[in-house]
Amino acid sequence: MRHLFGFFLLPVLGIFPSFDSLKIFFALVIVSSQLAAVYSEASRTSACSNWSSWGKCVWPDQKTGKPYLEQVSSICQHHWFYSFIKRYENSLNSFYSYMGSVLKSKKPCGLCSYKQSCGFGGAVKCNQSPLAVEGTRPFLPFYVAERVCSEKDLGKSQVDSCVVDYDALMANGKECQLWPSNKVDLSDIEPAFREHVYNLNWYSCLPQNRKLRKGRGKNSKFRTEKVCRCCCFPFRPNPKTFKCEHVPGSAVAPGMDLLADEFNRKRKRV
Repeated sequence: MRHLFGFFLLPVLGIFPSFDSLKIFFALVIVSSQLAAVYSEASRTSACSNWSSWGKCVWPDQKTGKPYLEQVSSICQHHWFYSFIKRYENSLNSFYSYMGSVLKSKKPCGLCSYKQSCGFGGAVKCNQSPLAVEGTRPFLPFYVAERVCSEKDLGKSQVDSCVVDYDALMANGKECQLWPSNKVDLSDIEPAFREHVYNLNWYSCLPQNRKLRKGRGKNSKFRTEKVCRCCCFPFRPNPKTFKCEHVPGSAVAPGMDLLADEFNRKRKRV
């Protein structure tokens, strides 16, 4: 998808499922927290002799301003997959900065936050680039396991959809259009492949008029605020509860089975 489509990609094209899949994969690198899970089995396999501990949950936190790759554990940063992703660090950082600027929810939400574990060693040399392994190891799997973060990881459930600035998204052209946005700098991506990034449908949003209270008791005042409520694929906001729910027929997010109690918990309408 990006300027990686040079000599580096020539040997890759022969071992990746298809050229179209390759372009889509590189596009998803930019606009997804769950990078490895897109085209690869995202579980820990016995092919690797060791797996790193689960890292912290990745999130575009405006308070810390920590870039995506710096949120990935230090040991995973040395894995071939994240060394590969680093080529597009500027685009990733621009995207994360944009997300932080439009989110009214400052805590992880929308089932968008994931954590990672990376595989090392084994006969297939999990942590090395498939192009560096003798005999040319298949490009898939990546040997990076990912899991959607739970309440146990975060201290608070992220099943509630994200509250996003309505006016900021309207500036993108349509009501609750989170993506694409010209606020994200994708200049390090080959122009011919930016279209694939712009056309990705990786989220689902709904408008909401929410009632806000200021003060307590007799002195309290109410006002109405229009916002967007968003969830990351493969989830969508429920139009009544604004909790995220799985989109029927979509892929199952890795670690989704661990969220059963959070999905079933009764919550008041927000």
